[in-house]
Amino acid sequence: MVMTVFDGILIGAAAVVILHGRLAGWYALPDSASTTNRSSAEGFFVFAGLMLLGLLGHSVVAPLQSAYPVSELEVHTLGLLLSLPLQIVLLATVARFFPTLPVSNRISRREAIRLGVRRFVPVCLLVAGVAQSSLLMRQLLVGEASDPVGHVSLVMLVESSGWVVPTFVLLVTLAVPWLEEVAFRGMLQPALSSLLGSAWLGLVVTAALFATAHLGAVPVDGLPGLFVLGLGLGVLRAQTGRIESAVVVHVLFNLLNIVLAWISTSASV
Repeated sequence: MVMTVFDGILIGAAAVVILHGRLAGWYALPDSASTTNRSSAEGFFVFAGLMLLGLLGHSVVAPLQSAYPVSELEVHTLGLLLSLPLQIVLLATVARFFPTLPVSNRISRREAIRLGVRRFVPVCLLVAGVAQSSLLMRQLLVGEASDPVGHVSLVMLVESSGWVVPTFVLLVTLAVPWLEEVAFRGMLQPALSSLLGSAWLGLVVTAALFATAHLGAVPVDGLPGLFVLGLGLGVLRAQTGRIESAVVVHVLFNLLNIVLAWISTSASV
């Protein structure tokens, strides 16, 4: 295993973020963070519904790959396009017939968006440091390096062309982050926090499930970074009482990964 200067910079930057965040109170959660304006049962129901509809969309279009000359990324994109309107209908139905209790948000939507923009770089540095540490550990234990691109969808994206490229990019930088934040931070985290009686416990369990949900799409050594990302997004949700901050960070994170995937692939050609 060879630790480069770049590795040291990333890991050092992550350590600085951790220390600065501790001093700046970035990890402090309000007493009301474990409360929710939905019952735990409703939160779990909506979360499960969103996940099942996502699986349904992919299972419906999966046979296309064996019947027609379409790529795996095209099938994946069509699955997203099919499941997205169904998930929106579910959320609209829940909002219409199961309105939330009148619990005021802690900050405004505009303030939440601004906070997400401000926290994006620190969260990314922390995720990058943890991810790089995980890669180095893999090299130490297994003796081989992971794919620098990592995510299966990104690998397929940089090797694709045509309509699927802009469509997939729009989906994973806009629709997917929003839906994942609604599901994990908007529904699951408050439900778990309320059920477990601890905002931090609900946050950590949600982050673990968020990382686990990506198993198969990313190598195992990529999961610690996603877990840390989930923690960062969860803290923003708990602190603000809204998901906008988490959505902003998630959108920018996905966009950054797409750009880095193309840069990495271009540099290796």
